[in-house]
Amino acid sequence: MAKPNKQNILITTLILVLLVGSIIYKSLFPDGPILDPVPNPITDKTRTDRFREENQLTPNPQRNLYFGDLHVHTSLSLDAYVGGTLANPEDAYNFARGEAIKIFGKKVQIERPLDFSAVTDHAEAIGELMTVQNADEPGHNAILPRLFRAIHEPDEPIYSIHDPDSPVYIDTTRQRKLFNAALHNAGEEDPTHPRFFRGYSTTTQAWDIILDAAEKHYEPGKFTTFAGYEWSHTSGRAHLHRNIIFRDMMLPDYPLSSFELKHEEALWTWLQHITDEGATAMAIPHNTNLADGGAFSDRDANGNPMTKEYAQLRQDFEPLVEVHQAKGSSEVHAAFWKNDEFAGFENYAHLPPQENNYVRWALKKGLEHEHTHGVNPFKFGMIGSTDTHTATPGKVEENSNTGNNAIADFFPEARAAQRWVLDESLHIYEVVNPGGLVAVWAEENSRGYIYDALKSKECYATSGSRIQLRFFGGNGFLNDYVSNEALVKDGYANGVPMGKDLPNNTAKAEFLIWAKKDSIGANLDRIQVVKGWHKDGELHEKIFNVALSDRRNINADGSVSDNGATVDLKTGAFSTDVGAEELLVVWNDPEFDPEAKAFYYVRVIEIPTASWQLWDQIRYGTQYPDHISMTVRERAWSSPIWYSPKS
Repeated sequence: MAKPNKQNILITTLILVLLVGSIIYKSLFPDGPILDPVPNPITDKTRTDRFREENQLTPNPQRNLYFGDLHVHTSLSLDAYVGGTLANPEDAYNFARGEAIKIFGKKVQIERPLDFSAVTDHAEAIGELMTVQNADEPGHNAILPRLFRAIHEPDEPIYSIHDPDSPVYIDTTRQRKLFNAALHNAGEEDPTHPRFFRGYSTTTQAWDIILDAAEKHYEPGKFTTFAGYEWSHTSGRAHLHRNIIFRDMMLPDYPLSSFELKHEEALWTWLQHITDEGATAMAIPHNTNLADGGAFSDRDANGNPMTKEYAQLRQDFEPLVEVHQAKGSSEVHAAFWKNDEFAGFENYAHLPPQENNYVRWALKKGLEHEHTHGVNPFKFGMIGSTDTHTATPGKVEENSNTGNNAIADFFPEARAAQRWVLDESLHIYEVVNPGGLVAVWAEENSRGYIYDALKSKECYATSGSRIQLRFFGGNGFLNDYVSNEALVKDGYANGVPMGKDLPNNTAKAEFLIWAKKDSIGANLDRIQVVKGWHKDGELHEKIFNVALSDRRNINADGSVSDNGATVDLKTGAFSTDVGAEELLVVWNDPEFDPEAKAFYYVRVIEIPTASWQLWDQIRYGTQYPDHISMTVRERAWSSPIWYSPKS
């Protein structure tokens, strides 16, 4: 028998090495991404029988008040996972219902459970996150998924004075590099999935996890969940993001992201398509403060001037706007509303700030568009939410702040010293706040009733406080009421609630407004009405102080004297002997013009309380610069009531 030739052995060995190397290379750097079309029909994704429970509810025609959070990210969101979050949709709903969960080894719990919530993970890369986190998925061992997982496997743990007995395992250097790479890809003109993306079946699997959790935790009458996700279109540094909320479980097999729907009109057109197929959904813009002027554009995706059809499509599918969340308030900015003493609230913005990023500007501009096109594309109701990236919906308390941006602001050391990941010219303490809530007046706590109340805009935003607020517009309201029930009956009988239109033949604009303090919060300082109107081609606005605490009066120049409320900077205690537990007013607009299009919304302002920065200082000795306020004025913003004269 001939002995093997050394040359043949060498060749065979080389072939085997190349073959193994090729296999390893393909494993680490798979061909892709796989973007083969996959059918995406609308079908009933109901997992459990809740119809009987829904049918047994007893609707209250006067409405009940429910608080919730419709902007929640878990480990299925790329930025949350890169930020260290491992909590999943199941954890998020447990947290919303009042159970404690562990974040970075620390037990975290909400002080008061929510009434409803929706997990809204980013659709962009949701399938990729399935691949990263599940060993059975094709592409799991590719180099990029390995790098993502390595974030959670650092050489050395991080110890915090926040909880020195619970080390945090996360590689912050690698985390920042991967986050910046993902952010760069999202801001590209034509972003797409990475090469290890193994197709839309992975997106479907991630979507199923979210839906399973929503179905498991839906208890009509007790706690409501919604199917939802975030469509996160980014243009350069401009955030043009929307949360998509579905009314029921008639859903697509998987959500479409901004990788598939490249601009807002494509999103609205798809929403119209799935509506025709049986789904019911809305899109809610958020963080317009970071939109670089693109949030309320008067041009379509091709740069053409707005048309009536464009305006109608937006009005149909975007009835609400998120006016407050953990990355800033989008109502107004102090740089442009210098006559509004409360405009400097959570004013984080890309520099330089732009006036047309803000909701009050859009509400006014919408009146102009209505005059031009016959349709108001910016006829928004208002909500708040957290935008938590730590799977902690409703975690809005200033006095126990653990941030909503994962490792970036979970610990006081990071909040005080680290730079903000989206803009390293700013520190984290200059950007973040605990976020807000959405309050809904609905007949019952179920998907149908709460969704319909949101769609009709009988809802309002808060900066985290659970202020109660009713707002009616009409004529013939009483000036005094024997009970809250009598007030509400009169409001519906002689007017319309927030989110609606005054009759176009009204001779005067009269408003019934009632507000009550958060049961465990601070007293109320005042109620304001913010009015905007369009007349003779010009846009105008004015703020009216319509109800004041402590028997104060409006001064001749329109200002209001301070009521002397204080905050103890050593203990965080706030005044309890000033301010009002409840404020009620029937207010007539003294400048009402029946020929001018107008909107009115209510802003309720609390007396000062301790900010999260002060609580950091008290609890951990954290020091912040002198220009950072140690107090905060929590507030609520109603959805507007509109008026349009007869055409």
